Amino acid sequence: MGTKVVAVTINRGGQGKTMLCRSLGALAGSVGLAVLVADMDTQQNSTSWRKRRPEDRQLPLVEFTTEIGLKELLEKARAAECDLVLIDTPPGRSTEAAAAVEECDLALVPCNGEIESFEGLPRTARLARTTGKPAIVVPNWVAPASFTEERTIRGMAESVGLASAPVALHRYTVHKEASMLGLTASELEPKSKAAAELHALWAWLCAELQLIASAPVHKQEVA
Repeated sequence: MGTKVVAVTINRGGQGKTMLCRSLGALAGSVGLAVLVADMDTQQNSTSWRKRRPEDRQLPLVEFTTEIGLKELLEKARAAECDLVLIDTPPGRSTEAAAAVEECDLALVPCNGEIESFEGLPRTARLARTTGKPAIVVPNWVAPASFTEERTIRGMAESVGLASAPVALHRYTVHKEASMLGLTASELEPKSKAAAELHALWAWLCAELQLIASAPVHKQEVA
């Protein structure tokens, strides 16, 4: 299968990039995939979350890296037979996002219903076109039961030439509650609506990347 690389990026903060990385990473680990989150954000929120994580939750591994070190980290991941790398990119007009998209197989673009999010979409769309990499918008932090907001996000994505994922993630407090414990919503409340959405998004991503769950993890650590 080889190592699949997903860059989670948008030219705005507060869109849920870190939540998306750790939630998908935890689900990948739960089905036996060797998974790494490459934390490129100088705030290192993914790294801090990993330190809060319970000892029995070994995956996903999280490694902080810079633009300069990204290629080397990905080479190590491939050498260690890592199945999936999720790149948590920083907000703003940084070169890290461009480096991540250049290296990825797929870019996920989390986007909420605020005007600042919509203003960040064109630059991300141009980056995807320039690098020739597929980019798909994930409606995120959508107000529960707000069909109008979800439709607006999908419409804005289409207006800049981006497809959108069939699954939207809504603004549930369990995401924040789980983060404080080093967990994800699907781990803290596995029967919640938030968990159901994450599982649906994960199933879609597996189909997009042709990911196949392996036997119990026996891969080498990347670090």
